[in-house]
Amino acid sequence: MAGNALTLTETGLQGVEVAMQAVSDNLANAQTIGFHSESADFATLLGEFIAGNALGGGVTAIGITRDLSEGAITQTNSPTDMAIQGSGYFVLSDASGAQTYTRDGQTQVNSSGDLVGFNGNNVLGYSVNAQGVSSGVLGPITVPQGVLAPTASSNTTISGNLDASSPVIAGAINPANPATYNTSVSVQVYDSLGNSHVLTFYYQNAGAGAPPAAENWNWLATVDGSQVGLANNSGTVGFDNTGAIVSGAVPGAALTATIAGAANLSLNLNFSALTQFSGGTTVSGTADGNAVGRPEGVQITNNGLVEVSYSNGQTVNVAQVAIATFPSEQGLQLANGVFSATVSSGPATISTPGTGSAGTIQPNALENSNVDTTSQLVNLVVLQRNYQANAKALQTEDSILGTIMQIQTQ
Repeated sequence: MAGNALTLTETGLQGVEVAMQAVSDNLANAQTIGFHSESADFATLLGEFIAGNALGGGVTAIGITRDLSEGAITQTNSPTDMAIQGSGYFVLSDASGAQTYTRDGQTQVNSSGDLVGFNGNNVLGYSVNAQGVSSGVLGPITVPQGVLAPTASSNTTISGNLDASSPVIAGAINPANPATYNTSVSVQVYDSLGNSHVLTFYYQNAGAGAPPAAENWNWLATVDGSQVGLANNSGTVGFDNTGAIVSGAVPGAALTATIAGAANLSLNLNFSALTQFSGGTTVSGTADGNAVGRPEGVQITNNGLVEVSYSNGQTVNVAQVAIATFPSEQGLQLANGVFSATVSSGPATISTPGTGSAGTIQPNALENSNVDTTSQLVNLVVLQRNYQANAKALQTEDSILGTIMQIQTQ
């Protein structure tokens, strides 16, 4: 009896030790990014039967349960930090291609241009097109390290108001003579090599027009102050008596320009946003195209898109971060700070943020540990009392056993 009681008490002390390990692990990871607190689960061992009823045979640890509630999310200064709001895990891949999972969103771009997690493993995601639409092909996220190729301008839009009270000017427009035009506006355009050029439009109030135009304005364009090598660089726009443009809004032929050393420019012009009201002239212009760009930074958006910004003002989507969810998160196996899928967890369902049960991304943020330090300290006090009680039982059993030994020797 006493020997059996000693064994029962031993299991109690061992159980407290296991529970202490869980509490100690929680306290040690109170500041670990993405850590979920854990607690030990116990079950009663089957002991001997007394009058047909089973008597407990002690206690044994049967597993670990994790608190899967979301930790507090705090903002950071790193553009590649991210946190998951809701369910799911970031997907990592080691050198062998094995996938692991984590809530720790501390990522950075390494010297090879790969987006890597806190442990140096590749962060997995989906390639995307220019509009940020995922291709559905999962793989390591790589940030381009080279320059962004230039794009020649192809569309130019002029908008604003031409003053209806402007004086009528007769004769041809001469860019060198301000007396031959009422106003001008310049737009920056780019050739196929990424060189910038100044496209300037000159507008002249030509007076009354033929219906439906009540008044016409002539225009002339130059590139870098010259008309040499230009074609379709002049025309007329007409406005009705309400100030709305009614003719010449979109020239039928593109303005073309011969550029030394580069492909010829071909610009589709659009004047449809022009009006003619009194009250002054305010005209502006825009054009597409861009110069050569050098990568300046990486950031992650709230839908998990990885964006690269360039020195030419362009932003390019390169990938979308993947999120994995599981039928049973409690079945995940933790090792070296990352989780692995098991038979108990079920297979991973990998998707883009916000798809199905996958959570969304909070950029420039990290999820803190969800460990409640106060609760863990209270648990330590309770476990200490449990240990003292088991130790007292062990002391009592030892005393009883000693008494029995004395009786036997008398």
